[in-house]
Amino acid sequence: MTQHPSATVEFRRVAQRLRDAVTGGTYEPGSRLPAAADLAVHLGCTRSAVERAVRVAAAEGLVTTRKGSGAYVSRLMKRITRQTTGLLRADGDGEADGFGEALEAELRALGLVARHFPDVRTERAPQDLAALLGLKRSGQNVLVRDTRTFAVAAGAAPTDPGTPVQLAVTYLPLDIARHTALEDPDPGPRGVRGLLADLGHRPTDFSETIDVRPPREDEAAALEIDPDNRVIQLTRTAATADRAVEVTVSVLPAHLWSLSYRWTTAS
Repeated sequence: MTQHPSATVEFRRVAQRLRDAVTGGTYEPGSRLPAAADLAVHLGCTRSAVERAVRVAAAEGLVTTRKGSGAYVSRLMKRITRQTTGLLRADGDGEADGFGEALEAELRALGLVARHFPDVRTERAPQDLAALLGLKRSGQNVLVRDTRTFAVAAGAAPTDPGTPVQLAVTYLPLDIARHTALEDPDPGPRGVRGLLADLGHRPTDFSETIDVRPPREDEAAALEIDPDNRVIQLTRTAATADRAVEVTVSVLPAHLWSLSYRWTTAS
């Protein structure tokens, strides 16, 4: 059914007013938006226009809808810029976790700190990742390091839940990782890459694939985003001269992240 042009004009006006109210601070981050009927009165429009505008705001990441509870203003409005500079670097011992340090630095630049919640387990790798790692899909064959990262304001109370900004799952071949420090939830300051180097599997070749897609149901819940949002999936493979030794799949809320790349050419 085709909508009357005036209804489209009203919806666009209401959607922009709602964006301005959210980004301008009329509604505090984390606060619940007024009910649709109250918003309609406040904005001088129909309830259906408000409901459409809220759905658009949710798709843009400005608000999150909760079934039976309403719509809530997103707690984090700042975009995090992922810089490639420093992702791959060596420390005095030859290796360092540039990936982890880069995330910490990106959040610090916004006045935020990262809180990580890791989980380590063994399982059978999904078919596509088994192929990347050159593994046969027979029984448990990978160590999985699953980390959910939240961003909180510097100095926030320990009880502040913060905002989930990344889901990262690292897959390591069990023949390399079993009974090593890689099984520790905290890999230390040198990170996974440094530990791989200590074990004689120093990665020297890296590739990364970027996809943008709708979140799976479990990802939307873990990232506390609306199902109509989009996520950025980064699939990074690290390899030695002989084999792939690590695959990390990171899932990022698209509305919170910008990816920045820089390279030079030979003169």
